Amino acid sequence: MEFEEEKSGDGGAGLHTSPAFLFKQATLLSPSSPSIDVAARSSRSTKHVAMALVICAAIMPSQLEGAMDALIRVFHNYSGNEGDKYKLNKGELKELLNSELTDFLTSQKDPMLVEKIMNDLDSNKDNEVDFNEFVVLVAALTVACNDFFQEMQKNK
Repeated sequence: MEFEEEKSGDGGAGLHTSPAFLFKQATLLSPSSPSIDVAARSSRSTKHVAMALVICAAIMPSQLEGAMDALIRVFHNYSGNEGDKYKLNKGELKELLNSELTDFLTSQKDPMLVEKIMNDLDSNKDNEVDFNEFVVLVAALTVACNDFFQEMQKNK
């Protein structure tokens, strides 16, 4: 399965970015589509789907799409100020946690908390946290918040 290319005004091929076009491309890659083969799920295909989701979310985001967008933007706002632009070093992680999770950090009494978080998240031990590792932190905190919320609901 090949992706269609848009012809730019000068006759050259360019990536088509209209939401309808990208949605069509994304649906062509839907796992439920019987015409999809493994080759269609190449990284190029994945990039098209991701772009389609980003553009569709920009037009009319659902709550979940907005949350996903916020998560990506927050991570990349702090990553790459020093070193690898797609990873957080310890200083960048500390800045993110202090700015974005202020209440969480101020409620903790452990001065080594950021160091412990960094060690726990850094699954490949490269002293940096990539987006996949960062999402683990967000997911764990979200689960903890949900558990707290459920417990509070039970106590009402």
